[in-house]
Amino acid sequence: MNINQNINKLLYVLKQKEQIYKINSFQFYSERNNKYSTKFQILKRIFEETYNIREDKIELIEKYKIDYECYSKIDIMKYLVDEYKKIGSEADGKQRNKRL
Repeated sequence: MNINQNINKLLYVLKQKEQIYKINSFQFYSERNNKYSTKFQILKRIFEETYNIREDKIELIEKYKIDYECYSKIDIMKYLVDEYKKIGSEADGKQRNKRL
């Protein structure tokens, strides 16, 4: 399996846990290395509360915040695995508390 497939599967699993991520990539010229490089940004979905004056209520607005930046796809995969482990450990803790 290649790295892109693993990243896509991790993104899908995280989406099932209601954690949505976007991955942006940028190419730039590195004068130090004398070649083009790619920079990746992982954006995480967050919800912000805003007050709507016209309707007199609080609304949730969906935004994406830069959560991690790296220069290789392997680093992306490692980051997503860590995020999945965090979610898994939180879910285990919630289930354990329910049993007690």
